[in-house]
Amino acid sequence: MKKSNGKIDFILFGEGNYNTLGVLHCMAAKGVDVFLLLVGSGKRVLHGEFIGYSRFARYGHSVKEEREGLSWLLAHQSDFPQGTIIYPTSDTAETLLDEHYNELSNHFHFPNCGKQGEVTRLMEKDVQTALATQYGIRTLQSMYTNNADCDLSKVSYPCMVKPLISISGSKGDMRVCDNREELDEALSSAKHTRDFIIQQYIQNEADLLFLGIRLPNGEVWIPSLVMKPGVSSTGEYTHAIVTTSVSEYLPELEDVMAFVSALNYVGPFSIEFGLEKGKNYFFEINLRNDGTSHYPLASGVNIAYVYYRACKGLLTADDMCHAEGEYPMVDEVLDIRRVLSHEISFGDWWKLFGEAKAHRYYVPFDKRISICLVPMFISRLIGKVWRTMLRK
Repeated sequence: MKKSNGKIDFILFGEGNYNTLGVLHCMAAKGVDVFLLLVGSGKRVLHGEFIGYSRFARYGHSVKEEREGLSWLLAHQSDFPQGTIIYPTSDTAETLLDEHYNELSNHFHFPNCGKQGEVTRLMEKDVQTALATQYGIRTLQSMYTNNADCDLSKVSYPCMVKPLISISGSKGDMRVCDNREELDEALSSAKHTRDFIIQQYIQNEADLLFLGIRLPNGEVWIPSLVMKPGVSSTGEYTHAIVTTSVSEYLPELEDVMAFVSALNYVGPFSIEFGLEKGKNYFFEINLRNDGTSHYPLASGVNIAYVYYRACKGLLTADDMCHAEGEYPMVDEVLDIRRVLSHEISFGDWWKLFGEAKAHRYYVPFDKRISICLVPMFISRLIGKVWRTMLRK
């Protein structure tokens, strides 16, 4: 990839995964050049870092970790026009920008609360839950292990254990526990954090992920929903429904908009609910770009571009226009395991791929990136055969 040409005013900051690729495609759909500040080597194709194969990955720089990326930004501000947008695609990248708001905000636009460190504070799930409750949003009964009043003897089972702050934990630290023994084991075996939220567990019928943005003028726009089937604590899924019928699935829409406004946050966000017996339960709000933000692109919803235009003072009503309706999404890579396990045939997989209007990686105007996924398919197949041989 080339260095900046001095005119690019949109920087994507994060790992070279599907999240960053999705935003790259959103901006490419509008003809906007992007500078990729990629975290990682950019060469491990089989681990998802294949974004460099996209025909739109023309400009960029790679760093080993996010803090090095921050140092690079501070040292190279003059390489980018005044008012350049930095668009983080991970909690860690967003947190670093937030922690250096005073140094960066004079030259760059990026998701923020207008105060250094405030976004990071709002990432804490206890803060989010308390504020959501204040605005009349249904929340789960919760207990926090960083609180001196935490009494594990009062926990009701089953319960869900999650890291209190997303950047200090991982999905591997999330557990459903059916009894005290399992809870103790989950808390003691966690590798990344010791601060957890222990929540009431619901029989989740669907994950409702509402995608939106709060604009610099204070307007809250929530144009789309990604509805995933009730998933495991790992969050893995291969199919979803993308819809613009937000109010149909979110009767709490006005309360949610008031809640988002109260955060004083400006930027893209996703707010997640669990659905049980017709009731929505607030899970969390992610104050950054969500990895699903490119799924509504087929309906004309382009949150990254709207943020870009708004920061530049160029936003028009046409930028926020979109088609109404819903359509299927498929993770074309992860779903291939259903073929390998003989759950479906390759023909069925191909049919589902063709019927979907949203995919985790594929877009019709960047087919070269899909070609690079072929080694991943082959690797999965070889891995399955190898594991089968070892069991014999």
